[in-house]
Amino acid sequence: MNQPKKPFPYLVVAISLMLGCLFLGLFYLAVSNEPDYMPSQKAKVAESQAKSTH
Repeated sequence: MNQPKKPFPYLVVAISLMLGCLFLGLFYLAVSNEPDYMPSQKAKVAESQAKSTH
């Protein structure tokens, strides 16, 4: 009835850490880059086009 203890699942911990880091990296990139449809980006595009025409 006494089952042998399983070794600590280092592989599961390593995979979880890698997936967590990947998610945080993608989340950081998504937050740091504003998409083109944001109002602040539209103002920047309009400003740069005005400068290029003059």
